[in-house]
Amino acid sequence: MEKKKTAKRTILICCLIITAILFIAFLALRLSMRAPEGNNTINMAGRVNKDVPVVIDNEPLPEEPPKKSVYTFLVAGKDKASGNTDTIMLVRLDIGNKNIRILNIPRDTMLDTDRKSKKINSSYLIGGIEQFEKDIASLTGFYVNRYVIFNIEAVEKVIDEIGGVYFDVPRNMNYEDPTQDLYIHIKKGYQHLDGKQAVNLARFRSYPEGDIDRIAMQQKLLIELAKQALKPENILKIPELASIIKENVETDIDMGEMLWLANEAKNIPLSSIETDMVPGVASMIDNISYWLPYENALLDLINNRYNPLDSPITSNDISIVEFSANHEG
Repeated sequence: MEKKKTAKRTILICCLIITAILFIAFLALRLSMRAPEGNNTINMAGRVNKDVPVVIDNEPLPEEPPKKSVYTFLVAGKDKASGNTDTIMLVRLDIGNKNIRILNIPRDTMLDTDRKSKKINSSYLIGGIEQFEKDIASLTGFYVNRYVIFNIEAVEKVIDEIGGVYFDVPRNMNYEDPTQDLYIHIKKGYQHLDGKQAVNLARFRSYPEGDIDRIAMQQKLLIELAKQALKPENILKIPELASIIKENVETDIDMGEMLWLANEAKNIPLSSIETDMVPGVASMIDNISYWLPYENALLDLINNRYNPLDSPITSNDISIVEFSANHEG
């Protein structure tokens, strides 16, 4: 009888210990969750015009405060062969208004730079994430809070982890490039895509309008992936997804911030995910293809939909090279 009581007491103590450990772990997890304030890469918050503080009467002006509950992220995917960033997006997360906006930046976008390579897709390879963020800021007028640089394998793993995605492929896609280890063969029609197929769909480039059509396809795919990722069964997979991201993605978002973002993002309706593209025109400059932004249209888009600051972005805050092709008159 005494042995049975001792056994029950031991089981009870073990259960209490396990419960206490789980409670402490949960509490620690909740306490570690926090919003991604400032900019970790270049240690900035708000906007710094051309990296030089504005000075009046020998006194620097205070940094402009960001809007409450608005966070911005630079998200880019690296090309497997060249190391350039093949996909570039500015993501604006508005917690207060429960809205996500994604600005696609064409990889051929011309920068105002003395570098030999003037395309935005070469910024990361040439100068790392710090240069990349500065070059993005030269187009948008502000610095992002955090960045995410991913490779193809990471995206494939994440998509497979959430169960793939159903997508209506608009045309037969057949393309091969052994130099990039790229072999795309996807049939037209509504179908289930695994991670590799979804990534190949996003990488396909043989469209009438080239990269611009590809961006439009990527925008549609992103919406469908968001629908899949936000399903209840996938919300429960956040720890597994976070592990994949940690191992395969370069980012300055730490685990506490990642958990906070995931917790906030789950409350945003899918209808509130919107996409845009940097307005401009494709043009050949010195026999090289570029995407030339329209300055006025870009400023309007940034201020109306992406500016995280309380004051407007002006032409003094961005650097756009003007040619006859993108001159707006």
